[in-house]
Amino acid sequence: MAVAESCRRTLEIEVPQEVVKKRADEITAQLRRHARLPGFRPGKAPLSLVRQRYREDIRAELLRDLVPEYLSQKTREQNWDLVGDPSVSDIELTDDSPLKFKATLEVMPEFALKDYSEIELDSEDTSVSDQEVEDTLRRLQEQEASYDNVDESRPLQDGDFASIALQEISPGQATPAKTHELLCEIGAERTVKEFTESLRGASLGDERQVSVSYPPDYSDSRLAGKTLNYHVKVLGIKKKQLPELNDDFAKELGQFESIDVVRQHVREDLGKAKEREAEQKAKAQLREKLSELHDFPVPEALVEHQIERRMETFRRELAARGMGTNVDWGRLRSAQRQDAVVDVKSGLILRKIADENSIEVEQEELDKEIRSMAAVVQQPVEALQARLTSEGGLDRIKTRLRIDKALVFALQQVAWK
Repeated sequence: MAVAESCRRTLEIEVPQEVVKKRADEITAQLRRHARLPGFRPGKAPLSLVRQRYREDIRAELLRDLVPEYLSQKTREQNWDLVGDPSVSDIELTDDSPLKFKATLEVMPEFALKDYSEIELDSEDTSVSDQEVEDTLRRLQEQEASYDNVDESRPLQDGDFASIALQEISPGQATPAKTHELLCEIGAERTVKEFTESLRGASLGDERQVSVSYPPDYSDSRLAGKTLNYHVKVLGIKKKQLPELNDDFAKELGQFESIDVVRQHVREDLGKAKEREAEQKAKAQLREKLSELHDFPVPEALVEHQIERRMETFRRELAARGMGTNVDWGRLRSAQRQDAVVDVKSGLILRKIADENSIEVEQEELDKEIRSMAAVVQQPVEALQARLTSEGGLDRIKTRLRIDKALVFALQQVAWK
């Protein structure tokens, strides 16, 4: 989906010479009152001398005053809804002549809302199978597992958990690397094979040197593609013990009378999660189909802004996971463009749907959203609201909520298959 150039406009603007002269005289008179020129008291220097001495200041002030004023006037005459800041070029300003300049800007597209009721969306199965419930229970079992010491006179074997002290060895390192203590399951699929091969058969107290070559697609980007050497010491040998799935296990989890009550609770939670996921998929699908249905260009400034928002989200997520050092940011940014265009275009369509169906955000809805945000950032509601008000954030939140209400409304109008 390409971003067409028809949102871009170019204006060639001319400010009449008499307007320029009048404004220049006003600026000169203001400067004269405070000008300190040799041989003259403030406010007494000849205007011609003030013009000569402050020529560049007068020019800069003229441009600051007249360019925005006449640009705004011309865009109002065209009834254009501007996006972003215009770019001004080819400025011509000389004595006793009009001010001429060129302005390049982007405007909101004009389009008619098409009949979207014939759009078909794929429905999602949100039912929960018995197998999904049992898989979740098994994960709960794993979380409640205990690790018990075994006969430490025997060597490590597959299925054992080795308690190890792990230290990275770096050539030429002045100080030893920090030692990490962790559990390593011997022979497990998720265990790096070099650790399994080195530790299988080791006994309590044994020390080994392990060299690990991590593949380029390794899950931890900090290690991907690297070869690292480790010093490993076996601190203990343990076996994992899983609790039985019975009523005692249910009571350990919380206020549950029996394992059957836990199963029902798990089924309900899984169902709600599936419904939320299905709703998000449906919304994304509808936004894409609305964009395909309507043929109009979108402003490049809005697309770039949306790309940057997506990139900032990625940066925060990767930073939270301690990742991001090996990311090709340029490639990642380019990959966001298509989705960013859909975001912007569908947002404009949904605004028009909201306009045509009188969809507005009630004050109680806005207050609820602010309370929710305050809880997330752990700030008093009043403090957050004051900050959002001063920064203009309330309008952005209101726009987002209005678009989402329009999206929910549109979901009720389309067909499902």
